[in-house]
Amino acid sequence: MNRASVLFAFMYLLAGCDRPQVLSVDALATDPARLHALRAQCRRDEHDGAFCARVAQANLRRFLSGRTGPQEYRTLADLPPIPASFDGPDDAPMEKRP
Repeated sequence: MNRASVLFAFMYLLAGCDRPQVLSVDALATDPARLHALRAQCRRDEHDGAFCARVAQANLRRFLSGRTGPQEYRTLADLPPIPASFDGPDDAPMEKRP
């Protein structure tokens, strides 16, 4: 009986060894080099959609918080996309300029 419980406990510990640790958005936003590499991997479809959504959220959070370095965003393609909440309605009348 004692051997079975030890064997069961050992198997239970080994079952969780290969699971990758889920990183939070804040943890992803703290390391710009890793975030840049993960964004490139997401562009190549190497990760699932949920993880890439967290990477995009971390990139946007890093950009909007002002924690970026001067060399981090060099071109417009490097900038994160603007969230839909900042876009105006498409059918809004445009102001006429004098």
